[in-house]
Amino acid sequence: MSAKRTAKKAAPKKTVAKVPAKSTSEPTVSGYFAQQPADKRALLEKLRALVAKGVPDATPTIKWGVPVYQRNGRNLCALAAFKDHVAINFFVAPSVLADPGKKLEGGKTNRLLKVRSAGDIEAGTITRWLKAAAAANS
Repeated sequence: MSAKRTAKKAAPKKTVAKVPAKSTSEPTVSGYFAQQPADKRALLEKLRALVAKGVPDATPTIKWGVPVYQRNGRNLCALAAFKDHVAINFFVAPSVLADPGKKLEGGKTNRLLKVRSAGDIEAGTITRWLKAAAAANS
């Protein structure tokens, strides 16, 4: 037999597709705000400032994909952007938040204020709700 016939063909080289490495960094609150459209970001920033002023010891983190503010390890409120509005969600029973104007929505364990424009942000009322939620979650 000739050398050509007895030599084995070299196996074709396998090419390995490079898969991008997964990001190991956790999402940030600032990153959440930065990715929002300008109109929603402006409303969220106003709410964020009210949280910082009303409950200065609340710490923000990303939970459920949105900024959630916690105090003493308990959820206080969340800020989130939706298609037609932004919202601040208070993690307390309805009885904790005085709402004579019936602006809050929600169930038995939380209340939500939908904000469609800057006019929907009543600083005094929201600050009172934040302080009431903080006191209830102490």
